[in-house]
Amino acid sequence: MVTREKTGQVREQIIKAADQLFYQKGYNLTSFSDIAAASDVPRGNLNYYFKTKNEALIAVIKYRVAEMQKMLHGWENEHKTPLERLKRYAQIVFNVKDEVALYGCPMGTLNLELGKVQHELQAITKEQFVVFEKWIKKQFQMMDCRENASELTMRLIVWTQGISTMAYIHQDTRLIKREVKSVISWLESLPD
Repeated sequence: MVTREKTGQVREQIIKAADQLFYQKGYNLTSFSDIAAASDVPRGNLNYYFKTKNEALIAVIKYRVAEMQKMLHGWENEHKTPLERLKRYAQIVFNVKDEVALYGCPMGTLNLELGKVQHELQAITKEQFVVFEKWIKKQFQMMDCRENASELTMRLIVWTQGISTMAYIHQDTRLIKREVKSVISWLESLPD
């Protein structure tokens, strides 16, 4: 008999495999068979956990959002000032530069892919950006940037997404290093 703990572990194993595949291959090019092979779970058993690929995507987004929230909470404990936290956010792209150059941003590429024809799914994946938007805006509000916190939030996200996109297009990690330095310089120029 399969225990709840084992069931939870297998489900998480499937979600993590689907997450990687959706990032590296894209949602539309990933099949249930791909997920089964990557998670080492028999194809027939996937239906016990997820009836459709859409259900797997929703689970992946929930997983990503939970991981993002843990990461942001960790940054709040690790970095004392909002400026330090925002600089840490800017460094995300640099920390995974090799993956970004090969596949783009996991959030951005998935949103772009689904936004073309699968609008209901894109609306779900957008939640990842909303988490960052709220957190970044809060950091700017804690600085002396309260009046234009929304504008600064969008500027920072647009800049980092642009870095990811252009690094992916050109497969150039040097671009990431150079542009992340520029983002950090810009952040340091803001009143804190």
